[in-house]
Amino acid sequence: MEVLGILQQALLSPLILKACLFVSSPFLILFTVYFFLVPNVLKDSRRRKLPPGPKGLPFVGNMFDLADTEAVRGKVIDWHKQYGDLFYTKIGGTDFVWLSSPKVVKDLMDKKSSVYSSRSPAPLAQDVASAGRRQLFMPYGPRWRSIRKHSHTLLNLNTSVKYQPVQDFESKQLLTEFLDSPKDFYLMNRRYSASVIMLVTYGYRIPSWEDPLIKKIYDVIDNFTEMTAPGAHAIDSFPSLSSLPEWLMGNWRTFGKRVFDHDSRIYLDLWNRLRRETDKGEARDCFTKTFYLNDPAKHGIDDLSAAYTCGGLIEAGSETTGTTLNNFILCMVLFPDAQKKAQDELDKVVGPDRLPTWDDEQDLPYVRSLIKEVLRWRPVNKFGMTHATSEDDWYDGYFIPKGSVAVLNWWAIHRDPRIWENPDAFDPARYLSRPLPAADYINASDPYERDHFTYGAGRRVCPGVHVAERSLYINISRVLWGFNITKKRGPDGQLIEPSQAMVRGFMSVPEPFDCEIKPRSKKYAEIMRQAFMEAEREGLDF
Repeated sequence: MEVLGILQQALLSPLILKACLFVSSPFLILFTVYFFLVPNVLKDSRRRKLPPGPKGLPFVGNMFDLADTEAVRGKVIDWHKQYGDLFYTKIGGTDFVWLSSPKVVKDLMDKKSSVYSSRSPAPLAQDVASAGRRQLFMPYGPRWRSIRKHSHTLLNLNTSVKYQPVQDFESKQLLTEFLDSPKDFYLMNRRYSASVIMLVTYGYRIPSWEDPLIKKIYDVIDNFTEMTAPGAHAIDSFPSLSSLPEWLMGNWRTFGKRVFDHDSRIYLDLWNRLRRETDKGEARDCFTKTFYLNDPAKHGIDDLSAAYTCGGLIEAGSETTGTTLNNFILCMVLFPDAQKKAQDELDKVVGPDRLPTWDDEQDLPYVRSLIKEVLRWRPVNKFGMTHATSEDDWYDGYFIPKGSVAVLNWWAIHRDPRIWENPDAFDPARYLSRPLPAADYINASDPYERDHFTYGAGRRVCPGVHVAERSLYINISRVLWGFNITKKRGPDGQLIEPSQAMVRGFMSVPEPFDCEIKPRSKKYAEIMRQAFMEAEREGLDF
């Protein structure tokens, strides 16, 4: 009792009370701010009707569940099995609803596109690091629609055909690079994709991985990847706390300003260079030239917005296509039977005396199906396509709050055994009944007729889908025609099993892996070299 009395006196002393208040005050203030700014059941009883989902921790929600990017796809597939086609998670103060069946995607992102086409607030990624100019992060509204209209006009089906000479030329260089240094295939695929989109957007080629321009592009992409992984930066998970001192949230403004200074300098340099060349009559025909001649200022698009609009195409087109091409190589190493079937079809249709051309595509259903299967088996990012709700909504008895991140959960859809037989297997034949381009299935009235969901859905579906499909076709068909891709043997003579892990970050970039890429014969090698020599002699004219 005597000891207890001493403790009570100590706790009641003014000095101890002041110390306790001093230590606890920041936490009490933070809790109070969080309670009033972040939606919760006490303030909105409708939140009792949120979709089911895994329980999270106080304040952070499911942030730690999704922190391991390598484990995310497995978790969202398991959560789909456990909680159904629409489930809920929370990261910090942000609600996430995961659309995990073709029907839910169709009902919400397509049929209710006016509600499900925005983006959630991103104080770091959009407001500071992009000065509000990145189209990818823009909320749905007049400004986004104006920029999207320009993108669609210059990337639609008819216009995309004009870019085929670019893809043809670059694919021929890639073949010779594979002949000369096959061990560097990983970087060559990235160079190919960056050069194609750079030519389409700005009219500039990237002839080698050592080109200074490609270094700048991938520095920007690295910044973009760093910012976009859910939970990577606390402020984008707790956007309502942006008015607090930045040191409480990881000095996010300082980081964002540094990213903006870096990225905007690169994009403005490209934009201003193209403007000068256009005014002098020296610029190639390309997206940015046409965009500039259409006078974007008339539509309220300033130079910084224009620079980010054009630069955004580079972000979207470089890593996504390069990632898919490297995932294609990985699939061919892992699944040699699919490679053999595709080569048998190419031998029958194309033969041994020439490269595949654009005219062959309709007669290569298995090759086209193989490309679709790569995109189903390994979509371009680890999380799915994210939109945000601009209004409160109800679906199937569940409440979906305004500002929720609506995730097109392609990992769950693509691995759903109710839709796909043996979904974990790599089987291009599953797509032989869907022979049309992916773009033709995006707006199918029956959501289960879609081939895959990697190009997104709703009003924010990928505007470059036609360019991307052509780029993948001409590259993949020619690589399959000209090369055998196999596992590499180690010094001990044993086959090396490639890793299926992905590089840390947002995109589904495979970890670098070893493989053998060898021409199918000397004749094939000679044809590939000759094709690029002729292309160089004729020059690139588009």
